[in-house]
Amino acid sequence: MRNLLTAAAFALSVFAGTADAAPPADTTGTLKLYQRTNPSIVAVTEAGIKRFNARYPNVKVEVQWKPLGEWGEYISGFLNQVASGDVPDIYEVAIEGFSSVASRNLFLPLDEVIARDDSAKQLLADIEPNLLKGMSDATGGKLYFFPTNWNNVVVFYNKDLFDAAGVPYPKKSWTWSEFLDTAQKLTKRDASGQVTQYGYFVPGFNFGITPWFLTNDTDKLKPGWKESNIRDPKFKESLVFLNELIHKHKVAPNFARGTGEPQFVAKQVAMISAGHWPVPLLLQNGLKNVGVTMMPYQRKDVTVFGVGGLGITRASKNPDLTWELVKELTGQAAQVQYAETRRSIPALRSIATTADFLQFPDNSDLFYGSAKSALPIAAPPNFSQVEEIFMRHVDLYLTNNVAIDKAINDLDAELTRAMRRVQ
Repeated sequence: MRNLLTAAAFALSVFAGTADAAPPADTTGTLKLYQRTNPSIVAVTEAGIKRFNARYPNVKVEVQWKPLGEWGEYISGFLNQVASGDVPDIYEVAIEGFSSVASRNLFLPLDEVIARDDSAKQLLADIEPNLLKGMSDATGGKLYFFPTNWNNVVVFYNKDLFDAAGVPYPKKSWTWSEFLDTAQKLTKRDASGQVTQYGYFVPGFNFGITPWFLTNDTDKLKPGWKESNIRDPKFKESLVFLNELIHKHKVAPNFARGTGEPQFVAKQVAMISAGHWPVPLLLQNGLKNVGVTMMPYQRKDVTVFGVGGLGITRASKNPDLTWELVKELTGQAAQVQYAETRRSIPALRSIATTADFLQFPDNSDLFYGSAKSALPIAAPPNFSQVEEIFMRHVDLYLTNNVAIDKAINDLDAELTRAMRRVQ
């Protein structure tokens, strides 16, 4: 253990001491990168490695591509690999995993090296401070991950379906009651009463469903992400509202895991909640008459955000060289490519607000426009467990397999036990 701690301390001191001077071009070595197999990230990573190798031709970069699935699975997979002794130089993850990995003292803090690196400071100056605050708050006030891209959750709506129903497009700020009225007008039934078009698809994933709690000024965990907040009456109110969209008002199909993108493309639903990631699919399928608006609110006009980043592990034998690769994967060229792939929002404001990036869908200025007020997804150190517990109980209630009071009691009890174990 002493040898491991000594090595980590040495790496940190080297990193802090030489960050203002890049390693020489003839440096040799191998760097290992742990990445998701997201199409956008693959393209950005491969291009970034080419730029890096143009500067450091004698450095080999090995990439471990890992499917995402659920965030919890991706995070757990990395931690299991680390436990086996196989630790990469760079780990890519979103805010969902920041606390999970940083709390284990696996990563080098980046604050000091950024303070002495003018190019890094210029990048951070072009990023919404609220995003950076969310990143550092998730890891005890220090920045362990350098931002790459991010996503929020907005409402996508098919303007053709609105026009056909004679329904006005949603306002940028609208209430739950206005949303319900709109969803009802956009739900169509045939002569037998069978629904042929739903107004909305209730998101079947943690990130997508979270704004329905935030817009009611509540969430699954209390501020600080250490205690269950399930017994907040506003949390129950949010769950009941979602249940009634499906089972009482019948403006949404049966609850199922997923984002609703296929149903939206097939014009089976008029509205879905998602980040920027559906845009390539919509364009590929010729859905060009689409707009976005903010999530409807009950008590608080807000949405959620998640932001990705690259962290340097303490196991890295050449952190200064690793830092140069991180900058290639997060810098101006990488940001432009994130904008071109359109699966996420570039971290840099200057790139995310260009005319090209904003040309589709309508009202795309709302994506980066929400960055100032959006709230980070709750991401405690045991995020994987919290996500699994939360979605399992939400699934049971929204499919009408348990009553609301039992759902609240069971979810609170299990979540409370889980949070106590990480205190």
